[in-house]
Amino acid sequence: MFEVSNVAAFSVAHGVADDSLADLGNPRTVAPTPPQAEIALRLIATSDLHACLMPYDYCANRATDGHGLGQIARQIAAARAEAPNSLLFDNGDFLQGNPLADYVADSPRRRRPHPVITAFNTLGYDAATLGNHEFNYGLPFLTSALAAARFPVVSANITTRLGKSPARDTTFVPPYTILTRRVVDSAGHPHRLRIGVIGFAPPQIEVWDRDHLAGRIRMRDILAAARAWLPRLKAQGADVIVALAHSGIGPAEPEEGMENAATALAALPEIDAVIAGHCHLAFPGPGIPEAPGVDPRLGRLAGKPAVMPGHSGSHVGIIDLTLARSHQGLGRWTVRSHSTRLGTPTPEPALASRLLHRAIAPDHRAALAWSRRVVGETPVPLHTHFATIAPSAAISLIAAAKEAHARAALRGTEWEHLPLLASAAPFRSGGRGGASNFTDISAGPLRMRNLSDLYVFPNTLVALALTGANLADWLEKSAALFHQITPGSQDAVLHDVAVPSVTFEVIPGLDYAIDLSQPARFDADGRLLDPNAGRIVGLSHQGQPVDPAARYVLVTNNHRASRAAAEAAGPPPKVVLANGSRSHGVLRDFLGRGSHAETAPRRNWHFLPMPGTTVTVSTGPAAEAHLADIACYRPRFIGQTAAGFAHYRLHL
Repeated sequence: MFEVSNVAAFSVAHGVADDSLADLGNPRTVAPTPPQAEIALRLIATSDLHACLMPYDYCANRATDGHGLGQIARQIAAARAEAPNSLLFDNGDFLQGNPLADYVADSPRRRRPHPVITAFNTLGYDAATLGNHEFNYGLPFLTSALAAARFPVVSANITTRLGKSPARDTTFVPPYTILTRRVVDSAGHPHRLRIGVIGFAPPQIEVWDRDHLAGRIRMRDILAAARAWLPRLKAQGADVIVALAHSGIGPAEPEEGMENAATALAALPEIDAVIAGHCHLAFPGPGIPEAPGVDPRLGRLAGKPAVMPGHSGSHVGIIDLTLARSHQGLGRWTVRSHSTRLGTPTPEPALASRLLHRAIAPDHRAALAWSRRVVGETPVPLHTHFATIAPSAAISLIAAAKEAHARAALRGTEWEHLPLLASAAPFRSGGRGGASNFTDISAGPLRMRNLSDLYVFPNTLVALALTGANLADWLEKSAALFHQITPGSQDAVLHDVAVPSVTFEVIPGLDYAIDLSQPARFDADGRLLDPNAGRIVGLSHQGQPVDPAARYVLVTNNHRASRAAAEAAGPPPKVVLANGSRSHGVLRDFLGRGSHAETAPRRNWHFLPMPGTTVTVSTGPAAEAHLADIACYRPRFIGQTAAGFAHYRLHL
């Protein structure tokens, strides 16, 4: 039903003449296979590129090394040259993530294909799947972008209608494809190999982008979809099945609705290899610990070969399969052995990268011009080096813009007389993005690229009606970022690296302290850990304690609002504003009216003092210029890691 035989595209991309494949369906043209003949098949993969095509940091307005499809194009070309029987895949999250992507989304009259799709077409990708961020700009944008793809895009658990069973779902794109390829075995004999490719994405998409997708996209559990579609894929003659799983490496035991399902997926008997992603980690490698079913040294999940090729073009994943004739089951070939590895970027030029650069050069130039447009100014530097340690002018600016927009939008409604607050988070604050993943904008003109730097995601504004108790829990969930610190500890690690820093939201309109000596009330996913625990103390608004029963309006974004609805123990919070306004536009309008960041952010939150206790934090190397922002903690530089992070000791 959904089978795709993409022979022509493969021929162009790999230099195989069309007439060499013309008679593949005639068994007389295929030489007898000696018993010992094997096929070496190479799978090459990228994941979580986030529109990083050129070796250029649009936010910083400078060329950069170490990431981007343009730089790993050399590794892709080399991997192909070493193994003529090769396939190239992308594992999702390719359309969103930097000012280039924001420029394309902000230019509805563009007639050129999306530059990421142009890049994939140029390099001859064989297939791709969708990630959660493909939906950030809405379905019309995504559908338009995919229309130019000269390769199949598959996903088995993203649906437009859920059927009575997963096999009866109407999927948004085909659940799978079968790529028919001419390959040569170890004895030099040609064969027609049928490679099944099936895709999966986190079922939480339906929650995260609820405002774009409600009533139009429904998600199916990854394992349920896999169990329904894989037998059909096998029955249609797939010799090898590759799972493009935009999903992290989680537990081997299946759980309904699990976000990180790559390990459990690999255990299904029909799957021969897994491309994992979503978590921005590198596998095989030490970044993912050994666990049941997870072998980070050999690159295996449930005994199957698997890779997770980092993010933003940091790595390319390579899986080598040795196939032997099968005398059992539906497939004609079986995996006899396998190996996995990761390749990293190199600045050395390559034909593939030169072709890529030429193909997307017009988009790059247009994005640069767009990113350099002046939209306002700031009297103070805006940075996130210490945004999870102390109040930040950058975060306060975002909150002020959101609050001003909502105040105007709610004027004349029943909600205008309730106290109005806004939350904001540091989207670029190190973590898996590396030591350069911090916002650092000098005082002076603010440009479009700075808005993308301050607010990475194309979220829309949503305002919720909450109680004081809801606000306290909102901040408790943010405080899950920190380890519990024993009073008197020396150089305890402050941040829990397993918790993404983007979950740390502050509310500048409230005053409070965080008691690090207490256990976390919630985990990183918003699940209640201990109903008796609490880190937020002294919560007040305009000098008065926050009444747990009092009503407030909190301006947040669509992603956080959707998560709040999903995490609610009772009825979800009432939405009082959801007019589709994007955060970038709200910031641009706020600055365009002459508004700007405060000369110094209000010190509305702090850590509760713990005399005789020190903690360590990691930040960017440029943080030294902003140490005055955390002078109250008497910061002391104690070293720099090989990855470039600066380590500081803080006195609590």
